[in-house]
Amino acid sequence: MLANIEALIALDKHQTMSAAALALRISQSAISKRIALLEQQLGVQLITKQGRKAVFTEQGTAFISKVSPLVADLNLIIQQQSQTSQQRLSIGVSEAILSSWGGNLLKNVSEQIEGLIFDIHAHRTPTVIDKIQSGHYQLGICAGKLPQTPGLVVELLNMEPMVILAKSKDLALLKQEREAGKTIDIIGIERKSNTWEWLKPLLAEFNLHQSMQVESSFAAAQLAISGFGHALVPLGVAKALNAMPFALMPDPEHLYRPSFLVCRKSTFNQREARKVVMQIQYFAGTL
Repeated sequence: MLANIEALIALDKHQTMSAAALALRISQSAISKRIALLEQQLGVQLITKQGRKAVFTEQGTAFISKVSPLVADLNLIIQQQSQTSQQRLSIGVSEAILSSWGGNLLKNVSEQIEGLIFDIHAHRTPTVIDKIQSGHYQLGICAGKLPQTPGLVVELLNMEPMVILAKSKDLALLKQEREAGKTIDIIGIERKSNTWEWLKPLLAEFNLHQSMQVESSFAAAQLAISGFGHALVPLGVAKALNAMPFALMPDPEHLYRPSFLVCRKSTFNQREARKVVMQIQYFAGTL
């Protein structure tokens, strides 16, 4: 039955029969047969066909939400009991973290733990949380205000300062505006993002007003460099773009975005996974 369940999980993860078959290295017809057999074993219909697309039924969605975390835990246990020295962990990382300091952090962690291989996925925070809850990913690193995380372990990794990048790299103008005490218009991350949800109540305290929103902090930084306006971005983004010479840090102790490590309790309690968690916590604390 486990092979049949894995076929269903692969379909849920990869969305199409062909992609699921490719991931499992079996034929598309084998995927269909395994899912059909699982439906017979359970006595319920798990998927329906809409043209070439397979859509999960209500029973299928409920079943996959229950078994995916269990299969992920089972695979981790089997991996740890195996004679191989390799340990493979799936990790979802907020896009802005992965494209700034996240890559170096994961590289440092992998170098400290022999045989560790990360399967790395970049998403927005809500998607990372969903993937961990469903068992698709074992670990997550998320930024900003977290959505509801029932049943998950959440550990604060760091509090990353936010910096203002000067319009057209004119740091003198930015400092002059700040010293005058005027409210400064800034370009920032889109308002529906988790980082914005965290920053929103803090901006007025620092005389900042978001006049333009874009989909990423990197885009905001590039717009500032191009002269569209000042931009508020995480410190890691400014460093990644070598933009610190024209960056102003309003107050690193109060204007910041938090980053968290998120995982299921079963993963957190696994000995080998705990080693990875501790290394992530260590390197995140050195940033």
